[in-house]
Amino acid sequence: MITFLRLMLTGAYRNIVRVLVKGDRATSMDLRNSVLNLSVPPTPTVLDEMCIGCSGCFHVCPTKAISMVKLNTPVIIIEGYVKDQVPRIDLMKCIFCLNCHDTCPIYSVFGEAAPIHARDVGMPHMILKEVLKKPVMAPPETIQALSKLIPPSSLSLIQREGVTKP
Repeated sequence: MITFLRLMLTGAYRNIVRVLVKGDRATSMDLRNSVLNLSVPPTPTVLDEMCIGCSGCFHVCPTKAISMVKLNTPVIIIEGYVKDQVPRIDLMKCIFCLNCHDTCPIYSVFGEAAPIHARDVGMPHMILKEVLKKPVMAPPETIQALSKLIPPSSLSLIQREGVTKP
């Protein structure tokens, strides 16, 4: 009986402290107020600086929640490729199937590659120029085979230094 009474008093004391002092608060008052006022900003969905503007996400979206928006100033990503549009996701239409994330070649939609859940991985700390800085290396036989398919202006992207054009 004494143990039960001690548990009751301890619980009552903890609840009073929790209510009056808010000693165990896990969120800040700013976040609490923004939740209560329904003014929580939406999670960023597209990293514009990483996006290459390929519109793969737009084409794979089953609910048509993604639209491609023209940029005011086109961005030259690499020689021969200019980004002139970026995706915008309407979160009221999005069902979070993450097809866009899985289709994105550089995972600029909803975060990083291969997460358990793409909305929980945080923001990557890289920029597109760093990703594309390292050239793609291919053996000479592959370069010769690809040279028949790739325009000559883009062939320099896959050639190793010192290897001549076929």
